[in-house]
Amino acid sequence: MMKLQHARHRPLQKAVVAAFVAAAAAFVWLYWAGPYRTVVLDRSALAAAAPNALDDASGERITTPSAWQARRPEIVESLQAEVYGRIPAGARARIVARALVPATDAGGIAGVEQIEIEAGDGVRFNLVLVMPRGAAPAPVIVMQNFCGNQAAFPGRPRAIAPPRNAYPIPCQSGFFDPPHRAVFGEWMLGPPFQRIIARGYALAIFYGGDVIPDHAPDAPAALAALHAEGAIAAWAWTHARVIDVLAVDPRIDQDRIVAWGQSRFGKVALLAGALDPRIDAVVALQSGRGGDALTAHRAGESVSAITRTYPHWFSPRYRQYALRDPPVDQHELLALIAPRPLLVVQGSRDSWADPAGAYRAVVGARPVFDLLGGPPPRFALRAGTHSITDEDWRLTLDFLDARLR
Repeated sequence: MMKLQHARHRPLQKAVVAAFVAAAAAFVWLYWAGPYRTVVLDRSALAAAAPNALDDASGERITTPSAWQARRPEIVESLQAEVYGRIPAGARARIVARALVPATDAGGIAGVEQIEIEAGDGVRFNLVLVMPRGAAPAPVIVMQNFCGNQAAFPGRPRAIAPPRNAYPIPCQSGFFDPPHRAVFGEWMLGPPFQRIIARGYALAIFYGGDVIPDHAPDAPAALAALHAEGAIAAWAWTHARVIDVLAVDPRIDQDRIVAWGQSRFGKVALLAGALDPRIDAVVALQSGRGGDALTAHRAGESVSAITRTYPHWFSPRYRQYALRDPPVDQHELLALIAPRPLLVVQGSRDSWADPAGAYRAVVGARPVFDLLGGPPPRFALRAGTHSITDEDWRLTLDFLDARLR
């Protein structure tokens, strides 16, 4: 009888052992060979190999601010043609509806206002504005979220509108919120509201999927309606439409508007800051390929991988730079933000986002900041993986306090 019981349990035991071995192998790959392996930066060597954003298309070195201003439109045009696709035409936003949301209906967060915005040919999206207490005008951090405005608030309050379009299944239920936070950081779904408003900053939060669904099969129709080629460019356009609304709000300090983003939305924040002079500072976390990391630096996520997985993010031309260097690179994108404050943050265990390539890009952009008399762009390598952590927000707020106060 005992032998029969042992025989009956052997398949289960084998399955458990196999699952354990698979999990262990995945862990080893992630942390020792894969995207979470430790990154060690030889900053001297990387700086020595960095390009210089003051070198023009012919290789001549720009030496005056006026020559840089003449070069600037050429870089913008190249970035649209080769990386992001054309930027949608500017269309001033208008407010369709707005309503205050009591703290009791907003997860305990006070000062919440929900705004419906229309821009272009019937494009509508929802913005949540959270104002700090105290004397106006307040600086504001403009940011996207990954799972919709409702999911960004504690408890997913029903008074905050969910996404207008279809959105990823893991985002549709609070059941998945704990795994999201465990894997991608405590603040992946939404920011630490209380900490930010206590420091005197307003927050303007929107879900880019309201404008362009972040899903390759669904994005083309929305992009065509907006006359855009890539979602990153369309979401940068959406940043500008948010600022249209903030620009006429007397509670907002027009000299302290910040574009903030992580990962794909870090790419968006950088492009928005490069294109819109109303943005006064940019913070980009782990924005990687097509963001803060040089395309020509062959490490981390490859051009072929990112354009295969997310073809709707970029110009169709970007994929051709999987094996050859592009005529424009990300140090020039960063340089377009000069002389305004720029913070680039990477993770010590986020090799997928290519911290070394990002450091080279920051070094390559710095000569433009120096030429224009701005503070040097800051690069920070914090401990951890591809996530949004307490340390990210500490770095953000300390940086903004130092540069914008």
